[in-house]
Amino acid sequence: MTSSRGSTAAFLALSVIACALTGHSSVAAQELSEPSRNGSVGIRLLEAPVSLQGDPRALTYIVDNLPPGTTITRKVEVRNGADEERTISMYAAAASVGQSGFTVADDRAVNELSTWMSVSPSEATVPPNSTAQAVVTIDVPSDAPEGEQYAVIWAQVTDNESGSGIQNVSRVGIRTYLSVGPGNGPPADLEVDAVTATRNANGAPELVATVANIGGRALDPQGTVTLSGGPGGISTSPVEAAGSSIAPGQSGTVAFAFDPALPSGPWQAEVTVTSGLVNKTSNVELTFPDQGSVAAQDSSSESGVPVWIWAVVALGIIAVAAAVLIVIRRRKTS
Repeated sequence: MTSSRGSTAAFLALSVIACALTGHSSVAAQELSEPSRNGSVGIRLLEAPVSLQGDPRALTYIVDNLPPGTTITRKVEVRNGADEERTISMYAAAASVGQSGFTVADDRAVNELSTWMSVSPSEATVPPNSTAQAVVTIDVPSDAPEGEQYAVIWAQVTDNESGSGIQNVSRVGIRTYLSVGPGNGPPADLEVDAVTATRNANGAPELVATVANIGGRALDPQGTVTLSGGPGGISTSPVEAAGSSIAPGQSGTVAFAFDPALPSGPWQAEVTVTSGLVNKTSNVELTFPDQGSVAAQDSSSESGVPVWIWAVVALGIIAVAAAVLIVIRRRKTS
């Protein structure tokens, strides 16, 4: 079911300093930070499904589609970045994907998917600046409902502040996207619904792409935009950005920020949005407003009139020409 991956995967980091973990936090991909005063903990995925080795999401997160009654395992590696030995706890907890993107629940909250998951060992004592491995098992019940579910595999360390009675809790996680159903499950797909030119609070130009999830799997959209044909024929280097996770049937945005000195336009913009192996490009014309926002124009038509209207007009002209030709021929033969 799996193959070992030696490439570096992104680390997910979340640090909480409190007597207990409280509140909701979105998990965001980032590199493992340098050891803090209390050291740092990291976790990364070591395996991905053979069928998904070309999907960059599957090299960072646990992503799979499984029929009910299936069991899989994934190897993970945890890292102790502190200068002293530390005990790292590993466990699964609930997560969801909604309007705020991929969101983790409070502390060790459970959902259906997290109850199917376990980590062995659940605790590891790791020497200073060293790593240890563990195995994540997902055991899908035979009566599991179809659909995609979400969870997080956490690696956590807890330290007591000397004399303060406060616990410093640091945890890092790997997202889990599991689709349950026969075959390969519903495919991922997206559409770039709209592109808007606007300015941020500092007056710098921004381009916002609205992305619709029209498939059956959650998306983690990343995008690239290149502006060309600007004043004096100038162009920009590609600008990259990422958006929050988008659940099936929902929409989200990817916002691209530009240098405040960028001319207002007009510009030709090529906007490409990807998530895993899904890739869609939209070409638009835009001018950044002095304030507020304005919808970009599809560059497939110079006047903004939809292409299909031009097609209908062309067919009408052909039909009229054919009718005139028939009339002329009839007159000649009469």
